[in-house]
Amino acid sequence: MTDLYSASQPKFPTPSLRVASSERIDDAKRTIVLAYRTDSPPSVLEQTIRIARQEGAAVRAVLFDTDGMALPSVIDRSETKDLVDKLAEAGLEFDVHRADSDVASQVLDLAVEFRAEVIVMSTRRRSPMLKLLLGSSAQRVILDAECPVLVVK
Repeated sequence: MTDLYSASQPKFPTPSLRVASSERIDDAKRTIVLAYRTDSPPSVLEQTIRIARQEGAAVRAVLFDTDGMALPSVIDRSETKDLVDKLAEAGLEFDVHRADSDVASQVLDLAVEFRAEVIVMSTRRRSPMLKLLLGSSAQRVILDAECPVLVVK
């Protein structure tokens, strides 16, 4: 009789969440992680570009439209293209990732994987009840990050 529970099952590769990247992103020695919500003020991207230039770092961005795990993130292609165009115009190496179901974990994992200099993100005011129901990616990133976190209003 075959033991289906303890026999190893074939592993399938995890699909990449990377949707766009510059040509030499994989050569980058330093990294800035950007948690970029689609309704972020322009100052978030401006600060990211300024820091990336100052540090000589690439930008690894997670693009999302909601930071609660209860709702899926759906991003319009034009929003991805806008972010890609702005990073390319700034002359930075970059990659852009679509959001996974848990934005905070994705941002933290990128920061650890690429030994980020800093994580840049925005936040918005929410009631305690909404935070309880939807969670707060910004709060988790601030509390759990191993590198500095810059929160831009």
